[in-house]
Amino acid sequence: MDATTIGFVVLAVIVLLIVARLVFQLTLGQSVTDALINRDNKAAAVSLCGFMLGVINVVIPILSSPSQSFWVDVRGVLGYGIGGIVAMAVASLIFEQYCKATGVPLREQIADGNVAAGIVDGAIHVASSQIVAGALTGDGGAIVPTLVFWLAGVAALIVLTHLFRLLTAYNDAHLIQDGNLAAGLGWAGLIISIGIMVGYAVSGSFTGYADSFRSFGLMLLVVLVLYPVRQIIVQMLLLGAGFSFRNGRLDHEIAQDRNVGAGLLEAVGYLATALVVTKLF
Repeated sequence: MDATTIGFVVLAVIVLLIVARLVFQLTLGQSVTDALINRDNKAAAVSLCGFMLGVINVVIPILSSPSQSFWVDVRGVLGYGIGGIVAMAVASLIFEQYCKATGVPLREQIADGNVAAGIVDGAIHVASSQIVAGALTGDGGAIVPTLVFWLAGVAALIVLTHLFRLLTAYNDAHLIQDGNLAAGLGWAGLIISIGIMVGYAVSGSFTGYADSFRSFGLMLLVVLVLYPVRQIIVQMLLLGAGFSFRNGRLDHEIAQDRNVGAGLLEAVGYLATALVVTKLF
């Protein structure tokens, strides 16, 4: 990589991060500087960290694409970069509206400094970026298939997350609003893991809707392995508790004891599974 290319990449990243900060501020509904410095809002800081990680996740495939000419590269990076950031933000807003409709008003909770809500919101940004990055990869498709699979990915992320929420014995909406960090970590790990797997499902070259949706559907079925991992690997193997399909020791540790360690183990269990699955399939 020569000096010109390095300079272009650095400049592009700086410009896109400036755009990302402006987009995040619009979604946050308040000044980032005021939230982070004047109010010392840790929840907003965690959410911003997730957003910026998501931006990098979206931008890396764009910057690593084959170079053509300087001005073509500039238009491509700015167009796809800004478009990817906006698509990620819109996906996050859609998910946040789902959360609000099901009892978790993340925006309000973050404004109040609820770190558990900030962790979940940051995870939503990272998961959304996985879907955007996946939809932008491959060749053989135009803007319409990209938008179709982006929407399908966002819908799948919401549906699968809701399904897993129904399987836990506790009301995670109440726990998050109560500032339960263990619940926030577990839910964040779940959201990112589903995002990784859904993003993988929408990635690749477009060869037609029938073939692409068939592969997409098969990958979504594999997502269901995350729940046995929670109950068997995390609860039985790591925590040393007995097996239970629902309302077991892990649920108790998170809901009653607010055990951050248990929530972190749950999150890591999900993430490890998602990484292994996307490497094997």
